[in-house]
Amino acid sequence: MTLSSAQVLVVDDEIDILPEYQEFFESAGFTTYTCVCPLEAIKLVLHTPGVNVVITDLRMGKLDGASMIRELRATLPPERRVDFLILTGDATAQPVDDIADVPVFLKPADTDALVAAIRAVAGRP
Repeated sequence: MTLSSAQVLVVDDEIDILPEYQEFFESAGFTTYTCVCPLEAIKLVLHTPGVNVVITDLRMGKLDGASMIRELRATLPPERRVDFLILTGDATAQPVDDIADVPVFLKPADTDALVAAIRAVAGRP
């Protein structure tokens, strides 16, 4: 995966902040999608093969971000690489068990750090 091929999906139930994230990530050179519903996000990732980075909030209504990550990891074919980042307003939230490897960023997000994290995973084979 090259930097120019990074396609990012931002999942957050706070609809008002999604356009800001989309504009920022697109200005950083990433194709960016947004979704307010984790269940819809799962469908989007499964049907949009170019999405290779998912940034998700942890606490959302219908399905939390951790459960969404678990569902995608269980559903995606082994040859499909998707990296995950967590963006949360809960300073005490830490991913556990099978998603402990997912980096956590606190809101308000340090967008430069998020871009650096996307670039880091985009540069990995």
